[in-house]
Amino acid sequence: MIRVHSFSAAGGHAVNEDAFLIRELPRAHFVALADGQGGRAGGARAAQLACEVAAREGPEAADVAVAADPAAGFTTLVTLLIEGDRATGASCGDSAAVAVNRNGAPRVLTSRQFKNPPVGSGDATFVPFEMALVAPWKVLVMSDGVWKFATWDHVWDCAARLSGEELVAELQVPARLKTTGEFQDDFTVVLLESDGP
Repeated sequence: MIRVHSFSAAGGHAVNEDAFLIRELPRAHFVALADGQGGRAGGARAAQLACEVAAREGPEAADVAVAADPAAGFTTLVTLLIEGDRATGASCGDSAAVAVNRNGAPRVLTSRQFKNPPVGSGDATFVPFEMALVAPWKVLVMSDGVWKFATWDHVWDCAARLSGEELVAELQVPARLKTTGEFQDDFTVVLLESDGP
């Protein structure tokens, strides 16, 4: 059995420009996560559209659809499919997918991705990834508002010690401003975790 937990919140402004979509399929789980590019209009629209189209038609179609939408700006995009004991997907940008296997070193599945050209340019390059999963495992899909403030060492430490909502909550701590408790950037994380072997 696979358990799914998620959390998303705006950081530093009123509109959350992150988007994510989770689909439970027969014998599989699909996740798409996008982080709309700040500093220009249409980031939130680009992220939402990218997730919706990627779920139906794949990431390359998402790039084309976002580029064709006059209300959409640019975004990152990670797509992930967990089917049986395999995680496969593709990514463009600086959002991330990471996996932690039983008794194995954690791995950033999206480590080879390119940030530019972004999704919505019509020229985005999606780098595929694949990994065998050994239960009990955890897979995290996250926007850069998670990993750039939490740091990879903190992500690995939390994933090794914690599960479920407790893990998701602990990742939020370093991303919040100490004075106000607000997030420093849009923050989105999706956690999928398996039962034991």
